[in-house]
Amino acid sequence: MLRGDTPTRREVEAKINGVGDYVKMDYLQSTLKKNIDFDTRKFVMMTLAGIYEQRGMFNDAAKLINGSAEINTTFQGKVSDYSRAMELFIKAGSYDESDVAFSKALACCNTAQKNNLRMKRKVMFFEQAKFYVTKDKRTNAMKTYEKIMALDLSPQEREAAQATLTDLYEKLGKIREFYAMKRGQAFTNQPKPQELQEREETRFDIDDLLR
Repeated sequence: MLRGDTPTRREVEAKINGVGDYVKMDYLQSTLKKNIDFDTRKFVMMTLAGIYEQRGMFNDAAKLINGSAEINTTFQGKVSDYSRAMELFIKAGSYDESDVAFSKALACCNTAQKNNLRMKRKVMFFEQAKFYVTKDKRTNAMKTYEKIMALDLSPQEREAAQATLTDLYEKLGKIREFYAMKRGQAFTNQPKPQELQEREETRFDIDDLLR
């Protein structure tokens, strides 16, 4: 293979210096398809993820960081990457994918880290739910609060989430859910979380680049 087909990290940095996001994305996407070394691949993935995040492409950014976690060689690095991927999947509204990233991060954590990660996840869901309420995205807010109700909540957190969700059900015309919530019958028989399995996705882009 020709030397020019396998750029080093330094060469990649020089290539993207001073150019616009679209040029950077095009170059970095094509570079990921090449047989580059570990350090360069991780740099390219994280740089591209950063651009995607800045442009609000949270799902694509999360996939890249999730891919970075897969090739990370340290437990701490994996925890950091999977945790970040979890956050971005939540921002994207991709809650199944966020659960997978959370489970993988949890598997690499010690006891103290596990507690911190669970708290971080809960905070992220509450922040996302409040964001949707602020933007009057009621259906998204409803789905997020339904997700929150399945988490390990304090009595105060559960009461606040239930009150907001009840209000959302009423505004969205979810009569059955509204009255079930008012009677306190909703979310009383939540299934216990089963081990999450990573799902194969068929959408373009990031999936193709990470193969």
